[in-house]
Amino acid sequence: MTTVSKKCNRCGKGGLDWNREYFEKKGKWQLMDHKKKDGEWCVRNNYVKQKETKRDIRLCELCSETSFGMCVGEQGLKEHKEKFHPNGEVLSELDYIAAHQSKFTTKKFWKHDPHYEKYL
Repeated sequence: MTTVSKKCNRCGKGGLDWNREYFEKKGKWQLMDHKKKDGEWCVRNNYVKQKETKRDIRLCELCSETSFGMCVGEQGLKEHKEKFHPNGEVLSELDYIAAHQSKFTTKKFWKHDPHYEKYL
């Protein structure tokens, strides 16, 4: 970094230095990372923002402890929450598969599940 104090043309923040590493790699001058007064980044070097699409996979925060809850897009997540979490309750693995197995299987193999008592 140099000791020259520069001013950002975008946000007007003063007292900034040049990014020397960027100059050595690219041959161009760039100001150091800094934030605007509202806390948002004005210049964020070496950061690539990933573009979101309708087909991105979203993980339901109420299913984070299970292997379920992976939804395609915001619409899929919304439908999942309406179907499986109408009251905002957190579900376990057993909650998803209990309807597809016998009571014997539940009693024998699912004692570790936090919702085990619910299905006895």
